[in-house]
Amino acid sequence: MAGCTEKIDVNLDQQQYARLVVDARFSSDTVAHLVKLSTTADYFDNQPPQRVSGAAVTISNEEEEYTLTESPAGSGNYFTDPNVAGRIGSDYQLDILLPEAIAGTDTYAAASHIYPISQMDSIALEFHDDWGPDGIWEVKCYVWDPPTEDYYMFNLYRNGVLVTDTITEVFVVDDLLYNGNYTNGIGVGYLNQSDVNEQLFPGDEVTLSVSRITREYAEFLWQLQEEVSYQSPLFSGAPANVNGNLSNGAFGAFGAWSTSSASRVVSPPEL
Repeated sequence: MAGCTEKIDVNLDQQQYARLVVDARFSSDTVAHLVKLSTTADYFDNQPPQRVSGAAVTISNEEEEYTLTESPAGSGNYFTDPNVAGRIGSDYQLDILLPEAIAGTDTYAAASHIYPISQMDSIALEFHDDWGPDGIWEVKCYVWDPPTEDYYMFNLYRNGVLVTDTITEVFVVDDLLYNGNYTNGIGVGYLNQSDVNEQLFPGDEVTLSVSRITREYAEFLWQLQEEVSYQSPLFSGAPANVNGNLSNGAFGAFGAWSTSSASRVVSPPEL
């Protein structure tokens, strides 16, 4: 047996192939809504992506326009005022004007719609001691789903702290299996008791937040989860850029949604 090797220098021109990366979210909640701006980085770079500072960022509909403020300076994080809430049934547009062009472009835009959402009746907690070494709490949702094509994003909080704080932990689903029906306790979240960040004790409050998102944003999240999750090299496809809804070749997405939430306090009899 014989073989040979050849050294190949891969020329990756960051300036030529750089793209704007946008993480923008707007909801019916009255909060300071956040838009994050950064750039792509070299493949072999071991530094965090560079944040984009000094941009002019607005979110608007036909009646109102909100100008976002970067805070802190140089962070690339842009916030609305904390008293801003999106209107259900309204179309919103994100507009970004950069202080310097990236890959020859300094203006970017995206649009999204806020659909109405049914309010949850309640949530329930069920402990499965045979799921994993230390058991898993299943969070169940009770709500009527309208007879329309809907897409949902579920997040869990423990004592007001977000537990599903990485994209792989966020539960995103369509309503194909229960469209137009009562969910009657469908499982939409799981708390692994082997993880110290998810452990529950008597007196802890678990909050389930459900957001009705657009189909476009759901597909973006599904693609993103697939790309960052483990895949078998033998059967998986090649890595690919995730499709978003930003103009002019920017990566990322702008999502707008309405939310509903319900909470439950863990009591000793449930443990």
